[in-house]
Amino acid sequence: MAIADYYARNALAAAQVLAGFDEQRIREILDHERVGIRIGTDAARSSEGCALVDLLVRLVARLYPTVVIRGEPGGQDAAREAEELARRVNPAIDFSSDPTVEIVVGTGLSCSGERQQIFVGSSDWNAFVGTTEPLTVGSSLNPLGAGAAACLAAANLFRWVFLREKSSLDENAIFSVLEADSFWTEDSPLSGSLGEIVLVGAGAIGNAVAWALSRVPMDGMVHLVDHQRIDLGNLQRYILAERCDDGGTKVEVLARYFRGPLQAKPHALEFQNFVAEEGYAWPRVMLALDSSRDRRAAQASLPHWIANAWTQPGDLGAGSHDFVHGACVACLYLPERGLENEDAIIASALGIPNQMMQIRTLLHNGQGVPRDLLDAISGARGIQIERLLPFEDRPVRELYTEGFCGGAVIPLGELGTPRQDVHVPLAHQSALSGLLLAGSVVRQALGLNRAGTHVTRINVMRPLGSNLTQIAAKDPRGICICQDGDYQEVYRSKYAT
Repeated sequence: MAIADYYARNALAAAQVLAGFDEQRIREILDHERVGIRIGTDAARSSEGCALVDLLVRLVARLYPTVVIRGEPGGQDAAREAEELARRVNPAIDFSSDPTVEIVVGTGLSCSGERQQIFVGSSDWNAFVGTTEPLTVGSSLNPLGAGAAACLAAANLFRWVFLREKSSLDENAIFSVLEADSFWTEDSPLSGSLGEIVLVGAGAIGNAVAWALSRVPMDGMVHLVDHQRIDLGNLQRYILAERCDDGGTKVEVLARYFRGPLQAKPHALEFQNFVAEEGYAWPRVMLALDSSRDRRAAQASLPHWIANAWTQPGDLGAGSHDFVHGACVACLYLPERGLENEDAIIASALGIPNQMMQIRTLLHNGQGVPRDLLDAISGARGIQIERLLPFEDRPVRELYTEGFCGGAVIPLGELGTPRQDVHVPLAHQSALSGLLLAGSVVRQALGLNRAGTHVTRINVMRPLGSNLTQIAAKDPRGICICQDGDYQEVYRSKYAT
């Protein structure tokens, strides 16, 4: 089977949202599925259509080993380009001529009763997905509706392939990135400048933000901040990364896509080092981070405006935060009780709680895991040492997140549901979260965001619901930094004008 060599992370992401599925059962399903992508003439000839197909291929080729990409008259070149992109994502991918399920992009295409079809289209800020008839693709330069449409189509595809239930599909859904909710909105053209933006985190969500912003017809400068490199396990969900990018610096990979009026400057730094070097007064900051602690720390730097996005098993979300009149980012991540230290969490998971101090030292110094510690873990957890040796001299945090939470050492499901900070999201889940985040910063630059804090939540394991965006109030306990007089005074003095 032409499955990607980063398949283990795909299996883990799927198993976390599919009750009773394991890696072997997921393999068996994928082995019998041939996913079609059919490109209509209108889609091949429009900016929105090209954007929709690009993101759709980036999502589909990561999980499904056999695809069928076809272009209607006038769309053959687009189909060939899509095949080339799919090969760059998964060099082992197979191409067939007879799909078992098909995503249809654009109009002028026939419906087929032989296989399940998912129809997808877009118009400016709006995304369309359904199962009844072909859907139009607009001609605007706005990539946000098209990007959201690709994510929703991939979500419907995933639910059909693994659940096989008609009721799990969107029959006729509309989603507006402008309002971050499930209804149609009128066009609001993109023009002017985004100014200076900071994107903190160039991982799965950050990839989707960069995909969207690099296509937005507005000028400005986005600072990409992330100190890490791409590894094989990341490729399962990093939509801009291709197979050859394994080992590359995350921010450098994203920066190469900014070839339009919006420029990008990569900073291979942790956020605290970035602000220490570049300053603390930023007009717009987007958070695409993994941990609650890092989100609270970023909010504590007091940017003028901040947005945050996240994923957790099954759903995703993004919020536009008003430090003065609504919940700040820290409000949503205040601990309800005392937090267990990271060294204690990892030592317990590895089966060596009596060696917590050694774990603490390794975490602090960034040193690799020594052989004697692997031997201790092997004995304590009853794991063959050969399964642990690939992590020798690698950071202990990688042994925990990849080996024990990521399925490389412990079989899927043996540790139970992962903590939010270490779960592996589905590719379309991260991508849609990033699209929401990108949409939020574009709205803010255009003066279209509403006052207060608004948070959007979407469950990708069921059809699109309604009332997806809600107002978020400050923490009722009054203990957050946005309710602290000193922080309020510093914020007011920084942005007095």
